[in-house]
Amino acid sequence: MQVSQPHVGREGEEAWWVNRRLARGEPSGEEATEGEELEDNTIKAVKISVTLPSKAKWGEGKEEPGKWEERLEVYRERKLRVSGVCREYGLGGFQEGGAGGSREYRDMLRRFPWPPEKSLMYEAKWHLLYCWIHKVASTSWSRVFLQLAGQQVPLSRSHEATQRFSPTSTVLPIAISTSLVFTIVRHPFERLVSAYRDKFQLARKSAYVYSHYSPKMGGQGRPSFRQFIDYLLEEPVEQYNDHWVPYWLHCHLCQMEYDVIGKMETLEEDMAFIGEKSGLASTNISLPWANRRRSGEQDSLLYWEQLDLDRTRRLYSVYRLDFLMFDYSALPYFQLWGQGAP
Repeated sequence: MQVSQPHVGREGEEAWWVNRRLARGEPSGEEATEGEELEDNTIKAVKISVTLPSKAKWGEGKEEPGKWEERLEVYRERKLRVSGVCREYGLGGFQEGGAGGSREYRDMLRRFPWPPEKSLMYEAKWHLLYCWIHKVASTSWSRVFLQLAGQQVPLSRSHEATQRFSPTSTVLPIAISTSLVFTIVRHPFERLVSAYRDKFQLARKSAYVYSHYSPKMGGQGRPSFRQFIDYLLEEPVEQYNDHWVPYWLHCHLCQMEYDVIGKMETLEEDMAFIGEKSGLASTNISLPWANRRRSGEQDSLLYWEQLDLDRTRRLYSVYRLDFLMFDYSALPYFQLWGQGAP
């Protein structure tokens, strides 16, 4: 499915943001306007209050001159970088490209079985369209979506939100054109270490991901990090679990245009911007960042010492477009074996 948004020049982009909000009404949590389709119209409006975890919230007190413009420039540059990689490799709506190795990634995209709506959560009343990525604040955003819909569930059931708020293919074009479309990413190799720790090293053996995937990794007992990586290198990418599938495939980044691409490294600023633009900043639901077991670069490198140069090169090839699209460097991982940037 090819879905995209009209291009807006730099001069009119800030006005476009404002008009986009006004064209569909203020995102105040009231009932959706006529013509918008809700998946479940039995949910009643609830009084919402949201407190974003930001030291300096947008819309509170005096704003720094040009603050919004600065953040818009950041998101503009991030979007341009993503579209540039899509064009270079001839992916999605950029079929004219053809960088070295582009056929490998075109084949990945062609074989990838998930439609865009499977990776998205849509809150029509608040005009939010979010591509969830496991191990990148997805649990916290799932809880926010559930709370906005007036539902309270245990933390262990937060994953149900990905199905509860998944838009239909019919609704998706409307959702894209009337919503704040966003996602959040982190360093691809750090995410893999986080997924391994959470799903294999520390998980209950009865948990679904552990019980389903650990037998495929061979050996006895809990799989090692090297066994996890060897499994990824042997498994076709289109069969990857959503905890480790590449971002660009999972979020259909060469087929959809995102308003905001957030990063874990700038999470405070990104959340403040999303809160202000969506209207969430004017309410006071708590936004709990549930996954606090974050492995930084140094922790990830400790795990990477179990690997070797060949595995690192091959794994980088799998996730190359994530590195390029989001401006992450794999240099520290290659330097473990005295190698320069790939």
